[in-house]
Amino acid sequence: MRRVVVTGIGMVNALGLNKDISFQRIVKGECGIKHIESFDTTDFPVKIAGEITDFDPESVLDPKEVKKAHRFIHLGLLASRDALHDSVKNSKQSFLDHNSLILSDIANDFGISSGAGIGGLENIASNAIANYTKGPRRVSPFFVPSALVNMLGGFVSIQHGIKGPNLSSVTACAAGTHAIIEAAKTIMLGCAKRMLAVGSESTICNIGIAGFAAMKALSTRNDSPKLASRPFDKNRDGFVMGEGAGALVLEDYDSAIERGAKIYAELCGFGESGDANHITTPAPGGEGAYRAMKQALDMAGIRPDYINAHGTSTYYNDLFETQALKRVFNNDVPPVSSTKGQLGHCLGGAGAIEAVISLMAMENGILPPSINHTDKDEKCDLDYIPNVAREAKVNCVMSNSFGFGGTNGVVIFKRI
Repeated sequence: MRRVVVTGIGMVNALGLNKDISFQRIVKGECGIKHIESFDTTDFPVKIAGEITDFDPESVLDPKEVKKAHRFIHLGLLASRDALHDSVKNSKQSFLDHNSLILSDIANDFGISSGAGIGGLENIASNAIANYTKGPRRVSPFFVPSALVNMLGGFVSIQHGIKGPNLSSVTACAAGTHAIIEAAKTIMLGCAKRMLAVGSESTICNIGIAGFAAMKALSTRNDSPKLASRPFDKNRDGFVMGEGAGALVLEDYDSAIERGAKIYAELCGFGESGDANHITTPAPGGEGAYRAMKQALDMAGIRPDYINAHGTSTYYNDLFETQALKRVFNNDVPPVSSTKGQLGHCLGGAGAIEAVISLMAMENGILPPSINHTDKDEKCDLDYIPNVAREAKVNCVMSNSFGFGGTNGVVIFKRI
């Protein structure tokens, strides 16, 4: 099978509208979680999130087109554009024309794999309210296409002329990682030479916060938002909602070498599994997570120097992920951190964002911290890179994503 490499990356989240600013702030230990501004939270038990407050959707779409797409698509368009331009920035041969369209002679061999956990949740809620309170004539004609998860890939492909395979993963909080895996499989099997993988999510809205709060899944530290998400810490009390997108250009190794592209890393391993245990709680001991990690490690044949954990700041996820890591590495676990303490949990966008962070950690030789790690949990006793980033020589990284329904995805990248 063909070798798959990463030649471009992009991301947007609560700490920055591009990968460079975001990563700089991550390694400084900054936190993007704050009080929600996009709606009135007076009657809500949760009033905090990793909200992006400085993004203009007209930076990615013409004003008349903005209303046709939900915010998760807007964010995905930004990350995708940045990843595509990053992929050609330092190469000898570009695959984009002056309009950022894929060159016509290779467009059919360039595909997209997108992922989101929920999609246009706010549009679903607002149009349902309009239908039941004002009648069906008040439902927007853009309601359905703006809310569908696969329209993330649809909008990106239209904007850039991507005519190859157009795939979509809807696997809760593992969707971004599964989008990367599906893109890699497509190239490995010879169905495309290049794939853009993008994961995005934006569910910081009244129905989104209300729904997760009703499950008692969210932190209620409303008085101290920057301390609320505390992965692996003894006093963690739930995750904090985040929003954002990550994108990666994956490419056949020979094609990347031929056009003189900068290669960030090779995607050398991936793993997927199902818990078959519970709709929201991971399998005891992280049994499903263990199998996904073992599959990825067996495929990669190399030990990672750093692991970006799923690390949600919920009791069972952090406990069971720790147990699974101990099992798969025979109690000799590499340094681990979770960046959700800084960004919140971006659900279906998390896996793609965290893959980009992992690649940047490898490129820059610095491991991002797990912030707010102040009270040690005796059951979570790994090296979580507490509070302060750490310089390190990194040749291989692993990124974990686990979702509701017991769906697990793991990716491993190595230097070439």
